[in-house]
Amino acid sequence: MFLTKRLFLGVLALSLMSWTSFPSKSLANSQLFPKPSQKFYTASLLNSILNPILNPYKCSTKLRVINAAVPTASPVDVIVNGKKVLENVDFRQASQYIDVIPGNIHVLFVQSGTSSTIASRTFTGAPNSAYTVAITGTLQGPSGQPLFNQSPFVIPEDLTQPNPGKFKGRWYRFSETSAVIDFRISKSSSPNVDETRITDLIPKTAIAYPELTAGTYNFNPVLPDQFNPLINNAFNPPLTVEIANQAVPAGVIFDVIATGNALGQTPNSLLLTTAVTTVAPPDANGCTQIVQ
Repeated sequence: MFLTKRLFLGVLALSLMSWTSFPSKSLANSQLFPKPSQKFYTASLLNSILNPILNPYKCSTKLRVINAAVPTASPVDVIVNGKKVLENVDFRQASQYIDVIPGNIHVLFVQSGTSSTIASRTFTGAPNSAYTVAITGTLQGPSGQPLFNQSPFVIPEDLTQPNPGKFKGRWYRFSETSAVIDFRISKSSSPNVDETRITDLIPKTAIAYPELTAGTYNFNPVLPDQFNPLINNAFNPPLTVEIANQAVPAGVIFDVIATGNALGQTPNSLLLTTAVTTVAPPDANGCTQIVQ
């Protein structure tokens, strides 16, 4: 492949040289025709010619990772197609989106600062599409999961803008429990009246919640038909499993991620973290734009 590309570039360079005009050495010709000016092909001109050929996609693939790997519970570095693209993604955190070349995408997770492999996954990324690659614990996902049913999970994302005055997002259930859990969003000012609930979400999946008007909300997992947040007893004092009194502005994608801990299969063996993404209108090529 490398040799083929070099041959192609060599032929193209010769062709460009043949197009370049030089002063004529013939006195007769110089008298009959105006003397053409000499032209030079700069690096920027060459790039404008070569880029559409060597990089046919106008829009990149957007990629982020979520580190929910309970067995290691340590920061990770991320290598995509042999190049380190992210460093020190903390346990229970999501990275920002990065741009990668569409096509065959190999994502390798290693413990930060080492070459110790934790997990890897290869998938095909489409132009102008977005994906989350999440490394989790040993609990598997459903057999019908869109791309894979075991860690690392690959989840296609929707980065279109919310409607004016609204925000949207997803609930990611990456904790190590198969217990029946609902996901509840409620207005902080009236938590027992105004609620949005996703019931019995299958483990190791992600699901969008309806667009909501910008405001202050509580986000928490609850047991079916319950309103009170779960309590995680792995900590002293115990922690309430809730994102409380969260002001969410219009125009953002507000994701809530449940990650596991050493309590294993008990319903409250999880903690919550969030990831906020702000998207701008598409560019002139129709490509998704993210405001970091």
